[in-house]
Amino acid sequence: MSDHWILTPTRNNLHLLKRAVVTFRAQDIGDIRIMIINNGSTDGTGPWLHSQHDIFAVHYPGRGLSVAASWNRGLEKLVQKNDHVFVVNNDTELHPSTYRYLFADGGEFVTAVGTRDPKKIESMEAPDPAKKRRNPDYSCYLMRRSVWEKVGPFDEKFLIAFGEDGCHHLRMYRAGIDAYALELPFLHYGSATIKNAEPEEQELIKRQADLNRTYFTEKFGFPIGSVAYYEAFGQTPLADEGAT
Repeated sequence: MSDHWILTPTRNNLHLLKRAVVTFRAQDIGDIRIMIINNGSTDGTGPWLHSQHDIFAVHYPGRGLSVAASWNRGLEKLVQKNDHVFVVNNDTELHPSTYRYLFADGGEFVTAVGTRDPKKIESMEAPDPAKKRRNPDYSCYLMRRSVWEKVGPFDEKFLIAFGEDGCHHLRMYRAGIDAYALELPFLHYGSATIKNAEPEEQELIKRQADLNRTYFTEKFGFPIGSVAYYEAFGQTPLADEGAT
């Protein structure tokens, strides 16, 4: 029997991580196990994690790992013994049934949809399986082991953050995996790491994001989020659905 694991990379923003963990523990799918990848946090995250005896924490010094590498280190460990892993950002809050609904859907790669309106979480109902968005949200996704086996790890040449999700989505599409988002809201503060970082670190993140955009274009022959990007999925851009 597979365990119900939640995997979350974090760098600082302990105030948000604490709120997220409360909602992780409240998931109604059964016994929840939590793995936190702590990437060089300097705001007390490390000591707090050491005090949380139900959390399996892995600590990386300095700036820690990129988003892609963080996901890979957690996933490569967890998918060995589990048929799925639920991966969630540290700046999120979930309805108690989020994990259960994503798992029950049965898709290989299925996500919820981020919102900044907490009222949508409070009034959340079971998602209509007929209403699925084409672009998955990598801030809150459930991935089956089969995806890892067919697609492999995230591309760690995307350093710090940005682009690793769009690259992975395109690789899944080319591997024949139907990835989508249910009409299932979760609260997402969005880009909390860069918003709350010191100015010097903000500039580093922005510069690397630009380098990641260039790398994506070199790898696939078109920019992420461009018309050609959507056409690679057999799509045309919609006003209400941004790039992955």
